Amino acid sequence: RKPPRTRGRRRPAAACEAEGLVLVPSSDEARHFRSLGGGDDGAVELANAPGDFFELLGLEEDCTEDDVKASYRRLQKIVHPDVAGAAASEASALLNAALPLLCDEQFRVRYAAARRRLRELGEGGFDGTCVSTWADGEDGNPLAVFVDEGQCIGCTHCSDIAPDTFAMEMTHGRARVTTQWADVAEAISEAIDMCPVDCIYYVRSTSLALLEFVMKGCEREDIAILRRRLSGNLSSSASKESPFTKAEVFLKARSKKADRPRDGPVGFDPRQAAVDDSVDDAELAEHAASIARAFLALPADVREQGWPRG
Repeated sequence: RKPPRTRGRRRPAAACEAEGLVLVPSSDEARHFRSLGGGDDGAVELANAPGDFFELLGLEEDCTEDDVKASYRRLQKIVHPDVAGAAASEASALLNAALPLLCDEQFRVRYAAARRRLRELGEGGFDGTCVSTWADGEDGNPLAVFVDEGQCIGCTHCSDIAPDTFAMEMTHGRARVTTQWADVAEAISEAIDMCPVDCIYYVRSTSLALLEFVMKGCEREDIAILRRRLSGNLSSSASKESPFTKAEVFLKARSKKADRPRDGPVGFDPRQAAVDDSVDDAELAEHAASIARAFLALPADVREQGWPRG
């Protein structure tokens, strides 16, 4: 029988595990809790990190040469190593690399196309905004609910049991959380338990935006194929692309400890990416990651001065 639809603030025990409180989650709740390897808090720091030259200079794609020069001068005064220290060397070098390129109108048009490709790959455009919203009074909750849409078979159990929290998105026919904690906690717990493929998880709220962001770029198999495999009528292997793995790779690539490319901070020649599609996706991803790494290496006060949060 469905629990009452009145929303409550009781937290699953897994929420206490997420907060590090001295409470032991039940075996069932712990089974559905998942965190990001290497830590969830890194996703929060990434929210303001630029991933391409336009974002690095704080410009729109329709900017002019004068806009580029003005932004370059402003930022270089802030991040020049003589002012901000050695930690700013990579950011300063990237600004120097971006200036002549973005001053070329034809390059800006081609680079904008490469930028869209970056975003299609799920490597650019992350701003820390969640796809799902939070129910009134729940935005401070340390725990969130997330659906791995790549594994969902579209059974509708979760949206039937907790319809204010889950819904079926129409493009791929998968379940998705639309509003965090919009149903009573017991209903959400039942919805998770009823999932036949265990594709719904409790996650830390600090990692939710990144997980939802990388989910957009994850491939989704046809639901009919997923169901055939589940019934044992298909011998092919399931897709190994996971939003959790993709988020972990995203974080690791932007880590200050990540290996640096041998050929400079950009990692490849962005002019080539702007000309054609011959550049490998991995090189584009490294281009985005190297810009974010340079930003994250800056002292916090320098980041705030140069790229204030809106």
